[in-house]
Amino acid sequence: MNIYRVLGDRIGTSETRELAQQLATWHDAMVKHLRVVGSRPPLQCREGCPHEEAAVLWAAAQDTFGASAGQLEFLRSHGQRRLASTLPSARDRAVEMSV
Repeated sequence: MNIYRVLGDRIGTSETRELAQQLATWHDAMVKHLRVVGSRPPLQCREGCPHEEAAVLWAAAQDTFGASAGQLEFLRSHGQRRLASTLPSARDRAVEMSV
């Protein structure tokens, strides 16, 4: 059973089913990607890797599935990590303030 499709079917709109299909496709691509590059940092990714989509898809899943999105642990783990890595660090803010 595919959790993405289960959630999409549970809500049952065309929007949720379409997102579920996108998430299932992303999941498969991400698993293949991790097998190639490994799952331990530092990841050696090229442009267009599934990591780039993770944060956007995680946000879409939260908006569409609400609290049920919490069941999507694989997506959440990659979506939150990517989102967090794009936020400015304390060091970046300190450098900006000193200029």
